[in-house]
Amino acid sequence: VLGVGGEYPNTRVGFVHIEDVVVCHVLAMEESRASGRIICSNQVAHWSEIIQMLRNKYPSYPYLNRCSSSKEGDDFVHRMDGSKNAGLGAPPLKSLAQMFDDCIASFQERGFL
Repeated sequence: VLGVGGEYPNTRVGFVHIEDVVVCHVLAMEESRASGRIICSNQVAHWSEIIQMLRNKYPSYPYLNRCSSSKEGDDFVHRMDGSKNAGLGAPPLKSLAQMFDDCIASFQERGFL
């Protein structure tokens, strides 16, 4: 989504913070009540929403400005139900803003941005 020229994907994606993934995996392995599929994401967004969120908070970075016209994936509105995690004792999953703030901070710390 960062860059000059090019197009961002015309798709909605489920997002999850890596720290939430770790917590959910540990709970799934250690909690005897865990069974079936445990969805580790409840945040779904179109890439245009992500870019707008980042643009508002980090305006100095270049962003892709065009949405691809190709149908690369799901573009229908949907959500994921990560409620099983709470039932196993997981804290609330991080928001999109938290995920991307942590991502940007990590990239800054490593000199990628």
